[in-house]
Amino acid sequence: MPNYLDSLDDLRDGLDTFIEKWANIQRKSVKSIQAVTNTIMQIEHLDGPLGKLEGFQNIRENSKGILLVNLYDKLVPSFETSIREFTKLMHMFENLRHSSSIIQTLTESMRCDLEDSPDLEDLVGFLDLIMISIRDILNMYESEFLVKLTIFRDFEEGAIDIGVVSNYLTIWVVEPNIEPNARDKLLKDLDEHVELLRDVFMGKTGLRLPDAYKKAQL
Repeated sequence: MPNYLDSLDDLRDGLDTFIEKWANIQRKSVKSIQAVTNTIMQIEHLDGPLGKLEGFQNIRENSKGILLVNLYDKLVPSFETSIREFTKLMHMFENLRHSSSIIQTLTESMRCDLEDSPDLEDLVGFLDLIMISIRDILNMYESEFLVKLTIFRDFEEGAIDIGVVSNYLTIWVVEPNIEPNARDKLLKDLDEHVELLRDVFMGKTGLRLPDAYKKAQL
């Protein structure tokens, strides 16, 4: 089963690379957002007292209009650049998902053999735990990408209330679907279960595998 373990190692390395690339794109996009926070503060300030400027006709509406145009002129290209990079990265995501589906298929084939080979039960259990960790991590990033795509499309249409703009920017920055602590725990669990799986195939545990599975190739 060395090819199968190699596939798991490649998938694990791929996850690390994907997460690192995602974080780099996110850092750049957050810097771009921070560059326009002044404009948002100016727009929000217009709802407060304007002192002597209150005497100028339509000053709130006109100023807000100018600032909003300025805001969108800066934000939309910034989001467009980020979304383009995130979209390219999602091609790597699809490769990771495809690799995980191959492993899932093998797991299901083993599950079908449990009646004839009950010794496989613990192995299938390890594989299930591995697939849960991988699936949960991938789901985090897929959900977050869909949120970012929705935010970008709304900005692109250019008809968002300033209050919604602030909320959207907050969501973009904090990435609510990606919980670093939960993700890191899943990665740790993944590493531990892959190591256990390695020990099983190397005969370091009390688990016995049918010869057919010892020689299986992915």
